[in-house]
Amino acid sequence: MTNHFRRGWIVALLMMMLVFGVANAQTNVTLTFWTFVSDHADFYESMVEAFNESQTEYKITLQTTTMPVDQMHDNLLISLLAGVGAPDIVDVNIQWAGLFFKQNPEYFVDLTSLVEPYRDVMNPERIKVYTDTNGRILGLPTHLGAGLAYYYKPPFDDAGINIDDIVYYDDWVEAGKKVTRPDQNVYMTSVQNRLAREFLLFTMQKGGYMVDPEGNVTVDGPQAVEALQFIYDLVHTHKIAMIAPGGTFNEPPFYDAVNRGQILSLPYAQWYTIRYKSFMPDLAGDVYIRPLPLWEPGGFTSATMGGTGTAIVAGTQNVDAAMKFLEFAKLTYEGNVKIWTDLGFDPPRMDVYDDPRLLEPDPYFGNEPIMPVVKKAAERIVAKPVSPVSSEIMNILNRDTIFNVLEGRQTPQEALEALARQFR
Repeated sequence: MTNHFRRGWIVALLMMMLVFGVANAQTNVTLTFWTFVSDHADFYESMVEAFNESQTEYKITLQTTTMPVDQMHDNLLISLLAGVGAPDIVDVNIQWAGLFFKQNPEYFVDLTSLVEPYRDVMNPERIKVYTDTNGRILGLPTHLGAGLAYYYKPPFDDAGINIDDIVYYDDWVEAGKKVTRPDQNVYMTSVQNRLAREFLLFTMQKGGYMVDPEGNVTVDGPQAVEALQFIYDLVHTHKIAMIAPGGTFNEPPFYDAVNRGQILSLPYAQWYTIRYKSFMPDLAGDVYIRPLPLWEPGGFTSATMGGTGTAIVAGTQNVDAAMKFLEFAKLTYEGNVKIWTDLGFDPPRMDVYDDPRLLEPDPYFGNEPIMPVVKKAAERIVAKPVSPVSSEIMNILNRDTIFNVLEGRQTPQEALEALARQFR
């Protein structure tokens, strides 16, 4: 063997040892993950691949289970109480956040130290939702969830209305009276009678709460009563709203009505952009997004709608690996960019909003970028507080309260006072 050949062989051997040494230095870790959204599962699977390539400490395999939202949270509670069968990582929907993070915080790993280096860039209102009564952060937000205003623009143009002149809800109602055509089944907006999301949005934007940050039941407060009266008036007084076909904004009959141009404006969550693109294809290019109207000068620009906090279950044997993975996926700059580019959600980390990757014009939404609107909405955004009774109150709002008011069986004041009495 010549010296030249021997040297080449030794170099190749050393390179192979280096490569396999680095690979073998990674500790193999399997993490179980429960979620109720298939898109979330896809996001974390892609982030695991990027995480494994980005560092040499852990090689993670993610075993994901996707279940219907109610079933997943029921299974989670049962497994936590039994002390067996819980996943390592879990998505907790905001409707259940009070039950788990406020009432049963001992079941989850304290993530406060993980978040501390990022506090200056994370939206503080979003972090509050997944914080327990002792100030410990137990879940990491998946998105900001800002409420925005959607407009199917051609009818407004035809009526001589510039949507940028709609500043206050009074302006929005007056515009609605000009574009509503009941004889053609065309309405300014729609309201849900089996889901209380607009009620919560309007209430919080007025500065009220279902349950306030101190845990007091305030669902019958003046702002809440005014918000529910406003919803009733949209249908019965101003006559510019139809009750959503199917009862919610998540049903095929409703998608069809919007796609036919029968519902012209929706005050709703940023994540609903995905629904427009998926289920209202005929409106492509003609839907424009703007900040919500204001109730008054200097008022709240938006309120959070929906939300998912990703938590680590206490007792997992892989706390360090799980924490480092969630930090990579949900707190880092690139992770938050991917929350937008891969998931289509408004990121909770606010310093990414000026990144060119978040400023690409969206052909569906008037060929305009969406993020500048979200950034403006986030200027004075208020977040929904959660408490142990939040889920129960929300269930009754969804099942009975909104429906009874819109049917004229109770006034907003009567319905909300009756609800509040159950929980005081």
